Amino acid sequence: MPSSSPLSRPALPARTASVFDTLAAAWAGRADLAPWLHSLKVFGAAMLALYVALALGLPRPYWAMATVYLVSSPLAGATYAKGTYRVFGTLLGAVCAVALVPWLVDEPVLLMAAIACWTGTLLYLSLLEPAPRNYICLLAAYTLPIVALPTVTNPATVFDVALTRIEEIIIGIVCASVVSAVVFPSRTTPALAARASAWLDHASRWIIDVLAAGASAGQRHDSFSLLAADILAMETQLAQLTYESDGALTLRRARALHQRMTALLPLVLALADAASALRRHPAGMPDTVAQRMRATLAWIAGDAGASRPPPSWYPAGTTPAAPADWHARLVAATCTYLDELGDLWQDCRVLQASLRQGGSEPTALRYRVEPAGQARHHDHAQLLFRGATAGSATFVAGLLWMVSGWVDGAVPVGLAALASCFIATTAEPRLMAGRVIAWSIGCALLSWYYQFVVLQLAHDFGSLAALLFGPYLVIGAMTTQPRNALFGVLLAVTAASFPGPQHLTAASFAGIFNSSLASLAALVFSALWAVLMQPFGQQLVAYRLARANWNEIALAAHPRAPVNSARLRGRMLDRLLRQWPPLTRRNNASDRQAGSAVADFLVESAALALRRAPAG
Repeated sequence: MPSSSPLSRPALPARTASVFDTLAAAWAGRADLAPWLHSLKVFGAAMLALYVALALGLPRPYWAMATVYLVSSPLAGATYAKGTYRVFGTLLGAVCAVALVPWLVDEPVLLMAAIACWTGTLLYLSLLEPAPRNYICLLAAYTLPIVALPTVTNPATVFDVALTRIEEIIIGIVCASVVSAVVFPSRTTPALAARASAWLDHASRWIIDVLAAGASAGQRHDSFSLLAADILAMETQLAQLTYESDGALTLRRARALHQRMTALLPLVLALADAASALRRHPAGMPDTVAQRMRATLAWIAGDAGASRPPPSWYPAGTTPAAPADWHARLVAATCTYLDELGDLWQDCRVLQASLRQGGSEPTALRYRVEPAGQARHHDHAQLLFRGATAGSATFVAGLLWMVSGWVDGAVPVGLAALASCFIATTAEPRLMAGRVIAWSIGCALLSWYYQFVVLQLAHDFGSLAALLFGPYLVIGAMTTQPRNALFGVLLAVTAASFPGPQHLTAASFAGIFNSSLASLAALVFSALWAVLMQPFGQQLVAYRLARANWNEIALAAHPRAPVNSARLRGRMLDRLLRQWPPLTRRNNASDRQAGSAVADFLVESAALALRRAPAG
């Protein structure tokens, strides 16, 4: 159970928690201030981690500072989850490095091949798991090259390097988690309630666009894009809520709401299909049905306190006798779907109000939800290819390092492995690779300016923190914006990799500059390698998703095929949400792709419904 999980954060005293929650809510209520509050918290945690690492004399204290920016999230639950699994992933990668380097140190090419295979395999495993559990495999994937490669010239130091790297990363994780829990903690529950409220608004708009006459295809596409984004975001927040000790009751409510959110999609699409067929029929839609639909849409678009229209001509939840002609069957189906939509929408409003107001768990839920299951669609060929791309990038970068004979080239190779893993985890690696190239150049220029101009003025830790405050305040705010989050993390990690002020001398300028240039080259290489190895774009991904739809439609339609309906329904919904193009990239091709995805979704839903129908 989430409440008893050993990874859950211990609860604060009630009075302290209430004071902090009140202050945090006051800040979070201001959309313009919330990112800056988060940035202040993260900067404080980063300075604490840097100070502790310097005080302990760790060789690379900037790893502790950079770790804070890697694990921090505006929501406390996400920080706990990311931090916990990153610790386990770092330990796994470090242990493997300690075991592997002494064994294969005399065979550098074989060692590089083993590291590349580890990176690709662990990355593939991480892509199979939803966040935040995937951080274990993801961190292990790139921790091994980061720890192992710098020690190949002196394998006796591999244990010490692994131990110090673990210490630096754990210091950063602990500082980020403590500050997130103590200083204006931002709970997942209010964010979840806000997301549910936004979903209701977007869902009502989509329902009206789909069912009311006059909405264009573009309007329906855009409103569903918002709805799909809400459902995916709520799935992420549900995973984060399990790591907050006081979120068990909220988690049950949110899961009940999420089940109804996903059930709404096939129900509304089936209602729209039946209503459209009824309008096209020569007899048309009866006035009573049209009035019922208008009343239902007005109720959905109205305030939460509005009265629900009365049920249709037969009691909700019962099945009328089968009509004799096709028109009567369409009328009966439309009325049935309208009643079910009313029950479902009423449940959604009750659960959303319960999330917002708290209190006891609602019991008067009318719609019987068939769980969609937690199954996700995995294109194993595509995921294996992504893992192979990251592994081959690590291997080729390692071979180039060996050929060059550059002693300090191990760090850029590890950075290339890290960047390759990050690029592979994104929805569109080719698109992200182009951004990484541009962002890396900008990060390098800013880092050089800061290292060789600004930090020359730092004489002690206090002056160093003061000089870092301005840019890192902006960087921290950037990490809260989905579009700029990766850029912000790159800036944070790149700028954090400065040497101590005492090392910024004229004698070290050339070495520092060359090392930074090599790191930039590693980032650019990993991005270019991803583009070279994955020349195909989203068209192939969409085609493979469509093929998976067709295969599972055939499976669901086969009367004797062993089918787990809940898992099949879960994969079907997952593919629909993935196939739906984002709002910012809508064009004629994406509209056709979206239309095909909806058609496949309806056919598969109908096939599953036929399997459940009694024979005879």
